[in-house]
Amino acid sequence: MANENEKTGHFWVNGIVAARNKKPYVQLSTEKGVMAQFSMSEARQVASDILTMAARTEVDAMLLKFFDKQEFPEEAGAALMVAFRDFRAELDSEEATR
Repeated sequence: MANENEKTGHFWVNGIVAARNKKPYVQLSTEKGVMAQFSMSEARQVASDILTMAARTEVDAMLLKFFDKQEFPEEAGAALMVAFRDFRAELDSEEATR
């Protein structure tokens, strides 16, 4: 068993149907118990956010690794990453049209 102050990094995702309202929920739990409970729409949004951030962080890491491998100045890689993040933020702010 892990020390109370030690972080193990383990968590579980469970689906439940609440007895009180018969609605489905997703719970995130650790050894210490339930950390969060989400409605289906909240769970889908969190999942989408996690996938988005995973993809974006991979690109950020690839950019820095590429600049290191090419022996470009570290500041150039950081500047490109900031410009790329600004570009993504601009795209994210666009309204979806139907």
